[in-house]
Amino acid sequence: MTPAAARGARPLVVILAFAVSLTGQARAQEPRYYAEGRKQVREISGAIPGDAVRLRIETDRGTVRIQPASGDAVTYRIRLRAGGADAAETRRRLDRMVISASRTGDLIEFSGSLPARGASHLGVEAEFEFAIPARVVALEVATGAGSIEASGARGRVALFTRGGRITARDIAGPLEAETRGGDVVAGAVGATARLVSAGGNVSVESSTGNLTIQTSGGDVRIGRAGGEVRVETGGGNVRIEQAGRGVKVVSSGGDIEVVEAAGEVAASSAGGGIRIGSAAGGVRCETAAGAIVLGAVDGPVRAVTSAGSIRALLGGKGMPGDSDLQAWQGDIFVSLPETMPVTIRALVDSPVGQGIESDFPLTILSDLEDTGRPLLIGEGVIGGGGPVLKIRTLGGRIHILKVKRDKPDQP
Repeated sequence: MTPAAARGARPLVVILAFAVSLTGQARAQEPRYYAEGRKQVREISGAIPGDAVRLRIETDRGTVRIQPASGDAVTYRIRLRAGGADAAETRRRLDRMVISASRTGDLIEFSGSLPARGASHLGVEAEFEFAIPARVVALEVATGAGSIEASGARGRVALFTRGGRITARDIAGPLEAETRGGDVVAGAVGATARLVSAGGNVSVESSTGNLTIQTSGGDVRIGRAGGEVRVETGGGNVRIEQAGRGVKVVSSGGDIEVVEAAGEVAASSAGGGIRIGSAAGGVRCETAAGAIVLGAVDGPVRAVTSAGSIRALLGGKGMPGDSDLQAWQGDIFVSLPETMPVTIRALVDSPVGQGIESDFPLTILSDLEDTGRPLLIGEGVIGGGGPVLKIRTLGGRIHILKVKRDKPDQP
């Protein structure tokens, strides 16, 4: 390595457990020991100035908090706490956790580690607090057991914990957050976001980019997303207020609600209802047990429920493709503009009473399936004909309603 390259790397290592300070590159105070209630506390604080633009924090345990700094240095405050009747032994337990910091080039790294064996780590709590300047454009945090809070970061942020809650607010760049045992709460995110929880709820206030969310057993709540939204939950409800593009949601056992989407909505639930307020790009949805309500859909529709009813308002701006509505063991209510070009084909399998009611003129026929079950078939053309709207129910009724207003209420 050339002398110039060596100067560019500028390696710095500070073992904060022993408070070693390198003049001009880091300022670390001597550890402080004091009592806090019934617990002993060991506190380490300091600052690392310079031109580093990346920060990585990794610890075996402990909560981590990140907030914006007013100056140019990365400042830190680390507190270790433990209780015990023997003050000297408690202090020795606190000293066994090694806290270190290093800087190589534009990267600052902090780490906290406990002995791999023995019971010295039992009862030791850790808190890591950092203030980072705006020039830090990449932040990575990983903790083995503890919550993470990050706010005001200007660049890319990656947060990981094996057992805690993650909270991220006012993140200007891309965000990636994953927890194996807690909730994920995100405020404003200025780019794309990927949020994962193994067993908690996930909520997002707003994001300007694409949004991907996965949770094995929690609810999902999204305020506004500027890009595409992809959600998968193993057993929770999903609610999306606004999506700037398409939406895809899969739930293994919860309700799904999308208030407004500028693209297509694809939703699937193994055991819940589906409600779409408006979708500019059409809808594809299916549920094994629940009702489907489609408020205002522009575009082709495919909606299937195995045990529930369907209510749909279609064709506010026309229906560019064929649509299909199927309800097994449920009624279907469809509202259509009176002049929309469409061809209707309605079928009731095993009808009871008057199986098809329509505000539009339909030709009603009766038939039998090969199995001998009766069928009721209704066909008609609206507005000169157009894409085919197929409507089918088993044991329910079909109601086709005429909408005369430009902006009708939801059915």
